Amino acid sequence: MVAATVPELDVDLFDDAVLHEPYPLYAQMRRLGSVVWLPRHRFYAVVRYAEARAVLLDHERFVSGRGVGFNDRFNEVRSGSIIASDPPRHDLLRSVLGERLGPRALKDVEKTIRARAAGLVTEALQRGSFDAVTEFAEIFPVQVVGELIGVPRDKRSELLRWANGAFNAFGPAGNPRTETGLAAIAEQFQYIRTIATRELLLPGSMGAAVYEAADAGIISAEDSLPLLSAYLTAGMDTTVNALAAMIRLLGEDPTQWRELQRSPELAPSVVNEVLRIEAPAQLFGRTTAVEVEIDGVRIAEGQRVAVVYASANRDERQYPDPDRFDIRRNPAGHLTFGAGLHACAGQFLAKLELRAVLDELIEQVDTISVGEPVRKLNNVLRGLTALPASLTPRTKA
Repeated sequence: MVAATVPELDVDLFDDAVLHEPYPLYAQMRRLGSVVWLPRHRFYAVVRYAEARAVLLDHERFVSGRGVGFNDRFNEVRSGSIIASDPPRHDLLRSVLGERLGPRALKDVEKTIRARAAGLVTEALQRGSFDAVTEFAEIFPVQVVGELIGVPRDKRSELLRWANGAFNAFGPAGNPRTETGLAAIAEQFQYIRTIATRELLLPGSMGAAVYEAADAGIISAEDSLPLLSAYLTAGMDTTVNALAAMIRLLGEDPTQWRELQRSPELAPSVVNEVLRIEAPAQLFGRTTAVEVEIDGVRIAEGQRVAVVYASANRDERQYPDPDRFDIRRNPAGHLTFGAGLHACAGQFLAKLELRAVLDELIEQVDTISVGEPVRKLNNVLRGLTALPASLTPRTKA
């Protein structure tokens, strides 16, 4: 079979204008093909659902151990970490907290998470008008993840800034956000060395469990810092962005909000639809371990491949009318958390947090109103820096 010619597009995926509204560009790329060569970045972008999922499931040919970011410095910093390793090392690192982040283990903390969600919504109702990012979405995950990792309450103020920076650091070399993000990773590492230590993390916490694994010889002592960094990073900003997106989407569509109030059993579908249509993490990288073929396009060994989750989630071939937020869609197979070996270990926690807040909104809130959102620009994350909002209480029968 003759190899297909790879379509090429001269565009900067990390340009401010693209980050502000990337979906028209993603649609253009999908029209060109399943995989598109981006000469400015010198990587291939996989933008359709079926091919993106296939790449994620094929961890032997599309490896993470050669780097998942789009610049050499980031890949050096994260080399050998849980997100940038292959079996057997990846499996070993994931085993440290894997079970504690699974659905069965999270049952033990669900009651606490739901109680915090109830308090969050109650406080928002008491305010009347508030910022759905800084006074709502940014509060909840920091509380939850901070407690699970065991970070002292008075030592959490910079966690979100570092998490945001860590995702910026994935970007291309020379990008100002990339440089700021690399500095944030260095700051976070220093924080872990001095604050998130075995002596200061709360006993019985997930953070303490990382040090216990090192003491038991399961992982090396040197693995503790990057492993803690990975969980402090991934568990924060992505959930913040999804929570803010949920408030925005429901506030902008009062008809669907009313329908959800009448049919609260749709809540799990709504969580998945929010995650599909506004994927908090837009893309991740892989490297080809051998020569591969994607939809007829041959790619040599050692090439960087960007799996564009956010584009795959809006692929017309997978989801009819993909740009429409539809509470009855239930896109359970979305790629927001990846797929396969490197599927996000914290996805069950993130869904639990989103579901807990959504259930409380349905229970306590009559109307959701939102103003003009202010977009946050990040090389990988899609989120907001501000969203004026107001809630009115639901009248009890």
